[in-house]
Amino acid sequence: MSRPRHGILLILCSLALAITACSGLPQQNIQPESIFPSPVAFVTAAPLPVATQTPTPVPTVEPTAAPPTAVPKRVPIDSTAAIGIWSDHITSAQTFTGVVDVVLGPAGFDLAKTNLALVTLTARPVHYGYADVLTDVLANHADWLLYDKNKKVALALNRAPLLNIRNDEVKAQLADDVAKLVAESGYDGVVLDGLGQDLIRKNTPPVYTGTKAFTEGQRRDAAEGLLRAIRAKLPDKLLVVGGYAWTDGAAYNASTSDAQDLGTLSDGVHIGEFLHSPLSKTVEFKPESGWKRDVDYLATVSQDNTVVLVSTRIDTSGVPSSTVRQWLGYGVASYLLGKNGAHTYFQFDPGGSIDSINDPIMTAPVGAPLEAYAKLDSGIYKRAFSNGIVLVNPTTKEKETDLGAEYRTLSGTPVQKVTMSPNTGLILLKP
Repeated sequence: MSRPRHGILLILCSLALAITACSGLPQQNIQPESIFPSPVAFVTAAPLPVATQTPTPVPTVEPTAAPPTAVPKRVPIDSTAAIGIWSDHITSAQTFTGVVDVVLGPAGFDLAKTNLALVTLTARPVHYGYADVLTDVLANHADWLLYDKNKKVALALNRAPLLNIRNDEVKAQLADDVAKLVAESGYDGVVLDGLGQDLIRKNTPPVYTGTKAFTEGQRRDAAEGLLRAIRAKLPDKLLVVGGYAWTDGAAYNASTSDAQDLGTLSDGVHIGEFLHSPLSKTVEFKPESGWKRDVDYLATVSQDNTVVLVSTRIDTSGVPSSTVRQWLGYGVASYLLGKNGAHTYFQFDPGGSIDSINDPIMTAPVGAPLEAYAKLDSGIYKRAFSNGIVLVNPTTKEKETDLGAEYRTLSGTPVQKVTMSPNTGLILLKP
């Protein structure tokens, strides 16, 4: 079968334009300095001597090369006693002065020069593309795309054609392209964006196999097939998945067993809509049950020390700064109630800004968790840490509680009782 005239590389570069432009990636093979020691070659014992009819050959001057040893995966630093911060919005190391543990994008290469523990990731959308060469694809590879019930090309929310990741050629090409992007650019791993999320769309017209809408089982099989193909190409790189059943607590609860099974093929997940959906207004908060579902989901997926990237994103257009501050405190505190693993990281994204990274709440020395979170009689949720406590009020009513001891706010004010407004979070330190 012939390939599109513009070449598959051009096709797949267009696929990433919505998130990371191909021209923005470093072209040279950048290899950041590793903090790991060089791998140790395996040595096997020589076989016992056997009598031969001819003299034994003289040993060669140069020894036989040892078999290649797998390079260990670079994982983020242990964040057990720290909040842990990641970002996909740092565009220039020259203008960034904060502290971050995981960076998505090429700016991480410059930051890694002074922070050898920094992990650099790139992102790759794997559910849409081919917009720039749609005519060629329709003419030569029509089965690479998905269609609606009227046999028209199905489109993602950004109006790009949806990929049929059930197609073996699509899976193979995506795996090759992702592997090349990660390996040739020198990234420590990749975040796969939107894995399988558009094969079934509950709130928009579904896509079809030809005559019937895709089933949940078909979507799961498609996601698994693509994950296996990419995993085979990147056995020693971090593979983080987002979309499908990992978006938030509701998505995870709907397909818990599938998410857990598929999670074994990756090194971690990206919870892209923690506490807030981009379709919701900034002043809208999930009900207590929805909030708890998100926190419990985080507690579950982070407990086995997989890499977990958490994002709370809000739109700050026309929103007062006090609401942004409310979301920052609410997001960080809720994240700390659920965080159980050593490689779990939070990002607060108010409209693409990275200013929150330097906020004192993001570096609060609260210490390591001492227990699971619990709901107090007052209705406030609490978790004790080695250097303080974290409180969250996820309800629509004001709540008050007696702390039973003296603590201090991050600004140093001593407190023994607190009154918390609806949908707020608070970090208090021991005196």
